[in-house]
Formats: sequence, C-alpha cells, structure tokens
Amino acid sequence: MTVPSSRRVHGGLALLAATLLLTGCTAEGPATGNSSPAEPPSVEEPASADPALAEACAEFWGDPDYRSPQSRVVLDRAATAPQAGPSDPFFYAITGDDIDATFEQATGEAQDAVAALSDWFRTEPEKSAEADVESFQEVWRGLAGVCASSSAAAAWTLEAGDDGTKPAALVCADVFDTPGTLTRFANANVLTSNMFKLVGRSPQTVPSDRMEDVQATDDLLAAEIAAVDDAGVRDALTAVRAPFQDALEGDTSSDGLQEPLEGLGAACNAAGYSSPDSGEIDNGDPAAEDEGLV
Repeated sequence: MTVPSSRRVHGGLALLAATLLLTGCTAEGPATGNSSPAEPPSVEEPASADPALAEACAEFWGDPDYRSPQSRVVLDRAATAPQAGPSDPFFYAITGDDIDATFEQATGEAQDAVAALSDWFRTEPEKSAEADVESFQEVWRGLAGVCASSSAAAAWTLEAGDDGTKPAALVCADVFDTPGTLTRFANANVLTSNMFKLVGRSPQTVPSDRMEDVQATDDLLAAEIAAVDDAGVRDALTAVRAPFQDALEGDTSSDGLQEPLEGLGAACNAAGYSSPDSGEIDNGDPAAEDEGLV
C-alpha cells in the first residue's frame, strides 16, 4: 500500500522545517534579516520506476476516471469461469492473452505477477466447479501489488487507505460498475444488482433468509462512506445504506433503492464519474439468479 499523500506532505514539511533551522545557524552566527529564504522544494507524487508499467497499470485499473478498465472485464470473466469455462476454455484463455498484451512492455517483477494472473485463465476455467477461486484472489492481489505505486485502484485493492481519501470516481465505479467477484456475493453482478435482490429497486420486503447478505452489504457501504473523499457522494451513499440499516434493526419493509440511487448517480456525475442513469442501472441477470449465483 502506498503511503497516503497527506502523510508524505506532512513528513516533507517537517523535514523542510528542520533543514531551515540548521541552515539559519552557521559558524558565523544566525542568518541576518537580509538573507533570502531558500525556496521550498516542490512536493510531488513518486513516479513509477517503470513508465511502461505505470501506463499499463492505468489501462488495466482505469485510473483516474475508471470508466472502462480492463480489470472490470477480468473480474467478470473470473466470476463466470466456474460455470462457463469448460464449455469455452479458449474464450477464457484469450482473457489471459489480453492481460499479457496490456503489460507486454513491463519488465521484472511485474511480468511475474502478470504471468500468474494470465495463466490462471489458461488453466483454471476448464476445471469448472473445481476452479481455484482462492488462487485467483492471490494472483489478483499480486498484480495490484506491482501497480499500487501508480494506481489508486490497485492500492485500494490491497488495503483500505485513510478515511476520506478514496477517489469519489473509484467509489462510484465500485458501486455501479464493478463485478462482485471478490465480494460476499462472488458473482459477476455489480453491487446495485446484488442490492436489488435484498432491498429492492422498488418497494419490497427484505428476505428474512438473507440477513447475512444484508449485514455484509451494510458493512461494505459503511466502509465506502468512510473512505470516499467527496461529501456529496458520502451523503448519497448514506441514503443508499438506509434500508439496509432499517432491515438490520427489524424493519424489513423497504422503500427500494430507485430514488437513493438516482441521488447517488447525480452525486457521482458531479464528482466526475459518468454513472448510469436510472434506466441503465443493472437490475441483475435472472438466469444467474436461477443458477444460484445471487
């Protein structure tokens, strides 16, 4: 996990102050009022040691706008691999080829992480239900590790940063457009779709047999609310969370998420993320539900 920029800035200012104190006292005595103060050094984000890697990481994770990153496709295909892999292993092998192509100019440790992820798609999907999903999580985090210094999305994949520092666009992408492969739902549906199955898009009764999923979703939303760096998105997420909190407190009559999600979409648009409008929000895949994926 990279050190948050706020800590680097504070540390840099402390070092600057100490340097100025030392340079103000020389063998000839304190500096006079006629001395020109030294120009403070500029504080910049550390650049990746490998520009090709930084470019590939941005393409894969989608920084900084997160509109259509390759990572989203990879998560979707990892989620569907146990069901569809045996019938079309070549399709999943192509996913591995695409990952390799994105990072073909990267070198060293990055290539090892890339190979581990791309090879997963060449070997695991054909195993059907025996596909090693846990190993996917490991190789996914391995690639995040080599991209963390240049990608906020990769860094937040490894571990949560300080409260109020997660880019709003990334939070919005996680809610509206990122497959739930590595969440409790473990499916290719986006979070909005998975939430509809619990508290509804329109008014419905929260299923009493899915309270563990309600709790997990409430925890996820609470984490995003604490993390996001935009007050408007934070307030809108709080409204989205409300029916989950109500259900956990015993009120299972939900008004649905249509209006709260419209508010979140407006807040995300204002924060620079192009969120789907109310007619485009993913309502889930009925076939997936029939197969027990949601």
